[in-house]
Amino acid sequence: MRLRRSFTVAAAVPVLLVLAAAFWPLPARVRAPTGQTSLRLLDREGRLLYTVRPPEGSGVHALPLRDIPRTLTDALIATEDRGFRDHRGVSIRGVVRAALQNLAAGRIVSGASTITQQLVRMRLPPGKRNVPRKLREMLYAWKLERVLSKEDILEAYLNEAYFGHRAYGVRNASLTFFGRNPQELSTGESAFLVGLLQAPGSYDPFRDPAPGTERRRRVLDAMLATGVITEEAHAQAAQEPLTLSRGRVSIEAPHFVFWLLEQREADLEGLTEVRTTIDLSLQREAERIVGRQLEALQDRNVTSAAVVVLDAHDGDVLAMVGSADYFDDAHDGAVNVAVAPRQPGSALKPFTYALALERGDTPATVVADVETQFLTEEGTPYVPRNYDYEYHGLVRYREALANSYNMAAVRVLERVGVSTLLSFLKDAGLSTLRRTPEHYGLALTLGDAETTLLELSRAYALFPRGGTTLPLRTLLDDPREQGRRLLSEQTAWLIGDILSDNDARLEEFGGDSPLAFRRPVAAKTGTTRNSRDNWTVGFTPDRIVGVWVGNADNAPMRGTSGVTGAGPIFHDVMEAAVRDLPPDGFPQPSGIVQAEICRLSGKLPTPACTARTVESFRAGTVPTEEDDIFTAVPVDARNGLLASDTCDPSHVQMRTFAVFPPDVRAWARETGWPEPPREPSPLCGTHAPTGDARLAIRSPLAGDTFEIDPLIPLASQKIPLRAEAGSAVRTVRWYVDGKHVGDGNAPDFAAGWTPSPGTWTVEAKAGEVSEHIVINVTKRLP
Repeated sequence: MRLRRSFTVAAAVPVLLVLAAAFWPLPARVRAPTGQTSLRLLDREGRLLYTVRPPEGSGVHALPLRDIPRTLTDALIATEDRGFRDHRGVSIRGVVRAALQNLAAGRIVSGASTITQQLVRMRLPPGKRNVPRKLREMLYAWKLERVLSKEDILEAYLNEAYFGHRAYGVRNASLTFFGRNPQELSTGESAFLVGLLQAPGSYDPFRDPAPGTERRRRVLDAMLATGVITEEAHAQAAQEPLTLSRGRVSIEAPHFVFWLLEQREADLEGLTEVRTTIDLSLQREAERIVGRQLEALQDRNVTSAAVVVLDAHDGDVLAMVGSADYFDDAHDGAVNVAVAPRQPGSALKPFTYALALERGDTPATVVADVETQFLTEEGTPYVPRNYDYEYHGLVRYREALANSYNMAAVRVLERVGVSTLLSFLKDAGLSTLRRTPEHYGLALTLGDAETTLLELSRAYALFPRGGTTLPLRTLLDDPREQGRRLLSEQTAWLIGDILSDNDARLEEFGGDSPLAFRRPVAAKTGTTRNSRDNWTVGFTPDRIVGVWVGNADNAPMRGTSGVTGAGPIFHDVMEAAVRDLPPDGFPQPSGIVQAEICRLSGKLPTPACTARTVESFRAGTVPTEEDDIFTAVPVDARNGLLASDTCDPSHVQMRTFAVFPPDVRAWARETGWPEPPREPSPLCGTHAPTGDARLAIRSPLAGDTFEIDPLIPLASQKIPLRAEAGSAVRTVRWYVDGKHVGDGNAPDFAAGWTPSPGTWTVEAKAGEVSEHIVINVTKRLP
């Protein structure tokens, strides 16, 4: 008896489920779309940017099925649901086929949703895609077909479906992409619109027409396979050129608008009008500036640019230009480069120096900008190059950052630590830095990573905001947030002071560059090694401006840099952004003091110091050591050699020389700095040579491998040859595979060799003494 009762209950379960499904009410929003209104996006002054239209089926302006081309409905059924006319909302055959395909693939590759199920999904609130939701959609589709005809369902679907570019419904889509009403569409254009439905973003023709064109071909193939078009019509439609509408959509600041609608979709739901933070006057002026500068760069293979303007106080996005022309499909105009990851080049350097100042260094701290070999994670020698392919010797941080010296920046990062910088950049809001410190290495400070213009511009806000981050606002109703402190006020001010110092950057940029203003403006440029990205990012106390110049398809430019490509746009946009603001300087915080230093060493000047300057410091970091580079040396005036105590005082002169640290002396010698005499004057007494004739090669090292970079002039990639020898050796002759390549004099016997790929024997000779090593040279692929 107990067994029979259990069997009866078990048998009743599916019956009860079917009955429950049959009587489960169909939600009103699934039966008929809820009334929706348009959303008007305004600028901060109330001027219209864009009107977001609701789905056409949600109002009284739905397009009747009779006004929709038959080719379009045929294309839809052939592509999305070939059994549409036969099933009752759910295709059992399609469900089984999809289940087998998913099982074979080991993942979800097919959903088997009918047109009716897709309509149900459009009308339901967004939710997680899972089995319960799928079953609910199937139930509602079955019930919907009991109250609507097939024609009603087709009409509703084509009036509510999303085609991309905020075009809901086939009428809006037809106008957006082709500038014509649906009744005027050709077979090829109808097939193209249907193809968009699967993935509007992936097949966006304004971004790249190729994927959408290929998708159209597959739709036409489906139409041919189902017999709704002939082979002749198929061939004609497949060859039909894609002629897109230009300028038919009434919209201002399009990149910002579509980015905002994507980022703030939930916040905008249900609103009819909202004011954004955009300043439409500034936006339009930035767009004109971009267009004007790109015309001037046409012969440099430059087709695109992006601009971001932020309010340094409130975080308001005042302007966003994502490309020169949103509707320029030939140059990927719809790609919003303002939020697309790109390599920033030297624009990351200020953060490295800021961290160095936080650890106790000062703008007067010196660093050697000389040729130096580092090892990568793989153990490969890495020699950073400056943009001008020259080295600049002993430089203070102020000079190194202002002139954007690469080697100096790498040395500073070596002191700070890659992990420290990477962690700081993430805290500053650079969300695209997802790799390990080992992956980026020391090249991180040179911009060998990817970030977006918007995030980098926001990170620069640390400096005018006294070291605190800048929470962004895109709607005027957004709350104003305080931000998080990452730097001291003093460090933030010092970086701004360096980046606004026109005198400090004279060496590289001259006095009349686009970075020069009649008010205090801090700025930093960036150029990637492969000439694919130019950047200039800068700020005043009130505004932050970021500019990128390049090509959306990543094609390299010719003969441009951050200052010549992005710089002019930055200059003009910044002038426009601060036009109505007072020309205030950066307010100096407490805890900043000034002190005179010796310009070359960054230390306190002595009477021998011939070049002095005034530098700013955090209180407590003013140098206490005296200059040790400028040195007075007694010289025998008769021959210029070192005067000893035995010299006649009438022949002795005190002369001042710059005695550089050991790692800078070779550079000083090559650039013409006079060295103090090492050899005693024979006129002052006797000098007996030591007779030491030892010889050893110090650079390169045995087994080193060098890589020739095709993007750098070969003459700027000479391999440095250095040796150490005893006092008896005055000159060393250098040979590569037996061929004489140069001579070097004491003390480091420096020479250079222009390399070519291969395995080479390097030999140093001094009389009868010699040493040789073997090195390798490879060539990097372009």
